[in-house]
Amino acid sequence: MEENLVGYLLNALDDDTQRQVEACLRESPELRSRLHLLERALAPLAADRQAPEPRPGLALSTLAYIAEYKCRKLPDAPPPPRSQAPPVPRPWLRRADVLVAAVLLLVLGSLGSPLLLHLWRDYYGRTACQENLLRIWTGLQRYCDAHDGSFPVVEEKGPHGVAGIFVPVLCDNGLLGPDVSVGCPAQERRPPEHRSVREMEQLYAQDRERFRAEALKLAGGYAYTLGYVDAAGYHGLRRDFGDHFPIVADRLEWLTQANSSNHGGTGQNVLYIGGHVAWHTNRFAGINGDDIFVNRDNQPFAGKGREDTVLGRGDASPSPRE
Repeated sequence: MEENLVGYLLNALDDDTQRQVEACLRESPELRSRLHLLERALAPLAADRQAPEPRPGLALSTLAYIAEYKCRKLPDAPPPPRSQAPPVPRPWLRRADVLVAAVLLLVLGSLGSPLLLHLWRDYYGRTACQENLLRIWTGLQRYCDAHDGSFPVVEEKGPHGVAGIFVPVLCDNGLLGPDVSVGCPAQERRPPEHRSVREMEQLYAQDRERFRAEALKLAGGYAYTLGYVDAAGYHGLRRDFGDHFPIVADRLEWLTQANSSNHGGTGQNVLYIGGHVAWHTNRFAGINGDDIFVNRDNQPFAGKGREDTVLGRGDASPSPRE
């Protein structure tokens, strides 16, 4: 009979054998003890037993029970005694609160609106200027492609000896589109002057003062590289110099200014020959913190060496005037 104890515990015996085992267990304390030992030995197997399959329709009947419970009618709560009546709630917003809030909104609105408008105009002007400089860069880059990597050169003297000459050079080559402005968009949008290099040469021969006035208008609100001088002579910039050489920036009206007036004196956008524009809150935007508007001798002429950046407004020359 002992051989059937395991089957008995697992409920795996047929009905006749099951009844026989139950009868023996009632009569034999020793057999019951062995059954108890087997039961304890087999107990750890219960942890690995698979959960029984839920009966069909259990999920549906459970949802029905929940719905029935939620929809049942609850008895009304008894009213509280007078001694426990809740206090009358205070209105969340009193008339005085409304008046104070209105005054604060009026004061903050009168102060905040001009400030927000100023910040918006400053941001818009700075961003529009950066986009415009990138359009100028497109023309400069295409010029480089056609001239062995050289940018338009401002010559030391003569009719090509002003920074503004780069504009008619690009225009004559069809490299400045109608969407380019020579005026900084923070101040004005102005398309390039319709003057060719040939017309500037003729004007130089006829009237030097008018020539320089026109050169200033050609470059508008921007300053262009005046090149540099070394032991081998005078040179313009080339694209292979590196990405961090400034080539165009917001111009200075006077050298005594801390920053360009294009953006209210707060700083200037600078275009580099790597094809990116950066905003600088001071003039030291050149290589190794170089002042981009004067050379190492603190003069507004060509740089003293390749890494000495100098950007001049349209009528500026690489060397003192003739």
